[in-house]
Amino acid sequence: PYSMHMAGPREAIQHMIIRKNYGCTHFIIGRDMAGSKSSLSGEDFYGAYDAQDLAKKHSEELGVQVVPSLNLCYTEEEGYVTADVADEKNLTKKTLSGTKFRKALRDGEDIPEWFAFK
Repeated sequence: PYSMHMAGPREAIQHMIIRKNYGCTHFIIGRDMAGSKSSLSGEDFYGAYDAQDLAKKHSEELGVQVVPSLNLCYTEEEGYVTADVADEKNLTKKTLSGTKFRKALRDGEDIPEWFAFK
């Protein structure tokens, strides 16, 4: 009902409230929700988990249960695992950025099988 404006963690709270008003009891929130980068330096304005942390902090007050989305990645050795597990085990991660994914779709290129569920 409301598009993203990339305004950071407080925008995530606003989306929680809007969805609560529509009757939702749970809110799935991903890594870097509503995050944005500086147009000058390219650095993130907010931490990757700032929106999740702020949402968890206000979850009880808002009456909406936060469901944090895990940061999954694909590894050659074990398939899909969380990024933390991949780092801890020093697994070989395969990555495809959202930008490269969208470009491949536009150009009609094949999407790697490990990237898309069949």
